[in-house]
Amino acid sequence: MIPDRLAKYLRYRFWAAQQYPDPDYLYSRGGIGDVVRHLKSCASAQRTREILAKFGANIHPEIASIGPWITLYVVGKDFSNLTIGRNAYIGPEVFLDLTDRIAIEESAAIAMRSVILTHVNIGEGYPNKPMTRVIRARQAQTTFKRGSTVGAGSIVLHGVTIGEDAAVGAGVVVKKDVPPRTVVRSSAHEPPYTVAERFLRAGP
Repeated sequence: MIPDRLAKYLRYRFWAAQQYPDPDYLYSRGGIGDVVRHLKSCASAQRTREILAKFGANIHPEIASIGPWITLYVVGKDFSNLTIGRNAYIGPEVFLDLTDRIAIEESAAIAMRSVILTHVNIGEGYPNKPMTRVIRARQAQTTFKRGSTVGAGSIVLHGVTIGEDAAVGAGVVVKKDVPPRTVVRSSAHEPPYTVAERFLRAGP
C-alpha cells in the first residue's frame, strides 16, 4: 500500500504534468497546434513568455508581462510573426491573429481580452460565397507604437497602427490608424482628441 504522503506527492506530480507539460513533447506529438492549445489554458505568464520565445516569437528580455490564457490564431509553423518590445504588456486572454506580423513596441500595453487582427477573410475559397468577389481576403501588419495603450476588450483590425503615446478606451473597435498622442474614447458619440506633445515631454 502506498503511504499517504507519497500518494499526495504522486497526485501532485500527475497534476503538474497535466498543467505544465513539456512544450517539446507537445510539439513532437501534435506540432505547433498542440503548443497553441496549451497556451490558451496555461495559467502562468512566465511560462507563456518562455514558450512563445522558444517557438520563434521575438521577445525583449525585459518585458512587463504576457498573458496568461492567450489565444493565438493562424500561427503557421511558429510564432515568428510576433514581436514584443521592452517593458511591453499583454494582458490575460488576449487574442492574437498571427496571419501577418504583430509588432508591439517598447512600453506599449494591450489590456485583457482585446482582439488583435492581421487579416480579413469572409470565406474566400469556400463554395457558395459570392460576396468574396466583392470583399477580398487581405492581410497586413498591425502595429502598436512606443508607449501606446489599448483598453480592455478592444478590437484592433488588420493593418492598423496605434501611434506613439496614443490611448484607446475599453471596448473600442479600431478600424483606422490612431495618430500619436491621440485618445480614442469608448463612445462613438465622443470624438477623439489629441494631446499636445509638450504635456507629455515636460520635466518633473
